[in-house]
Amino acid sequence: MTEKEQLEQVFADTVAQKVDWVQYNQDGKAVGVKYVELADLIIKEHPFLAVPFGDELTYYSYNGVNWDKVTKTRAKEQAERYAFDYLKSADVYRPRRMQDVAKTVLVNGQRDHNPFTDQKTDRVAFKNGTYMFDSGERMPNSPKDYLINGHQIEAQPGKASPNINAWGSYLFGPSWQYVKEVLGYAFIPEQTTFNTITILLDETGGSGKSYFVEKIVRPLIGQNNITAKDIDTLTGSNGKSNRFGTFDLINKLANIHLDIPDTRIDMPDTLKTLSGGDVVEVEGKGTNSVSVKLYALLIFASNNKPKIAVSSALLQRMHLVPVVAPKVRDNPQEANMRAHLWDEGEAVKELGGFAIECIETFKQAKAQGHLTVNDEIEKVTKDWATGQDLVATFLLEAQKETPEGYTGGISKQVAFARFRDWLSDNHIESKMNKKSFGTSLTQKGILETRTRLHPDGDTGNAVASWQGLDLEKYT
Repeated sequence: MTEKEQLEQVFADTVAQKVDWVQYNQDGKAVGVKYVELADLIIKEHPFLAVPFGDELTYYSYNGVNWDKVTKTRAKEQAERYAFDYLKSADVYRPRRMQDVAKTVLVNGQRDHNPFTDQKTDRVAFKNGTYMFDSGERMPNSPKDYLINGHQIEAQPGKASPNINAWGSYLFGPSWQYVKEVLGYAFIPEQTTFNTITILLDETGGSGKSYFVEKIVRPLIGQNNITAKDIDTLTGSNGKSNRFGTFDLINKLANIHLDIPDTRIDMPDTLKTLSGGDVVEVEGKGTNSVSVKLYALLIFASNNKPKIAVSSALLQRMHLVPVVAPKVRDNPQEANMRAHLWDEGEAVKELGGFAIECIETFKQAKAQGHLTVNDEIEKVTKDWATGQDLVATFLLEAQKETPEGYTGGISKQVAFARFRDWLSDNHIESKMNKKSFGTSLTQKGILETRTRLHPDGDTGNAVASWQGLDLEKYT
C-alpha cells in the first residue's frame, strides 16, 4: 500500500469512528457536542419520561421490566451518568458538557400527556418477559406498555410450587384458595373486578402468618409495589390524620399491614372508598390534591377481630380469613413438624411458578364472577359484624340531619323498627331488644322526650320519642 493509500485509509477509519452527536471541524477534529442529538440518543437507549401529574412533573425511567418513578434529582443523576459514558467514549468529556446534556435529557423527555394514568390490566411484566393475561403467552418486555408495576422474578408457567402450597394450606386450610385468588388479583392494577378487603385473622397468635407474608407474599408481589399504611392512617382514626395517608397508595398493587390496633375505627366509608376502584382525591405533603384511580388491594392481619364500624357497603367487601394453624412461636415440636411438611428454602425458589398459578387462579375466579368465599370465611366475617357496636354503626349510616332548634323527634317504636330493618337489610343477626337499644342511645347522649312532633308526621298524642333524632327508612 502506497503512502497516499495509507493516508486515505486513516481518513476513512476516522470518518467511520465519527458519531452524529459530535461536532467536527474541517480537519475531522471534535470541537463540540450536539446536545439535542445526544439527549435523544440517551432517551432512546435508556427510556426516560417526565409527565404531568397534577400541577407538577413526575419522572420515570425504564429499568428493562417496568417504569420506575424517580425524583427529579435522581433523574438528573442518571442522565449525567449516561452522558458521562457517551462523552468519554468519544473523547469529548467536559464536566459542563455532561451537565448540559443531562439538562437537555430532562427537557427532551417531557410529554404533555401522561401515558401512565391508565395502567394495562391484561399483562404482567416479569424479569424474563411480559405475561399476557388472556392467552398465557410471554412476550418481550416493552417500554411502550408503560407498566409501572414490574416483578423482579422470572415467570415460570407450569412449574409446580408444592412447598408454597403446603405452607399456605397449613396456615389457612380451606381458605387457601381465596388467599391465592387475592394474591393473583394483586398482580392486576385495578379494583373494579372485585371490591375486597382481606384481613388475615389469627386469634391464637404466633401461627407464623407474618413470617409467611414476609418470606412469600412480599417477594411475590414485589416490595416496590407494596406500601404498608396502618388502618388508622388510612381512615383518619384514633387521632391520626389521613390527609396524606392515601397518597402513598398511588401506583401500588397492595397495601399490606400486619397489625390492626385493638381500638375502634369509625370511618368505614373511607375503607369503602379505598377499595372501590373509583377516582379519589389525594394529597401529598407540599403538593396540591390530585384525582387518581387507586388500585392497591387492602390486606391486613390481626390477632383480634377488628373493631371497625360496620356499613352495608363495607360488609359486602370485608373478608376475614381465619388462620387455622396452631401456634409455632416458642413451640419446637410444632416447628419440627412443619419442617417435615415443606422446605422454606425450596419455597422461595418456587415464586416464579407460584406467581403464574395465582394469576391463573384469579383468572378463574373472574370468569366465575366471584371469589371463593367459603363457609369458614363467611362465618368468621358474619360473627365479626354481629359483634360490633351495631347501634353506633346504625347511627353513623342512618341518622339524618334535623333543623336547628327542632324539639321533636322520632318515636321510640319507629326508631327500633328502623334499626331492625337495617339489621335485616345488612344480613346481620342480633338479639338486641328494644330496651338495650334505648340504653345504647341514651349512653350516646340522645335524650328521651314525650312529644307529638315527629319527622314523619305529627301525632295527636305525645308519645315516647328520641329528641332531635331522625332516621333513614330501610326496607
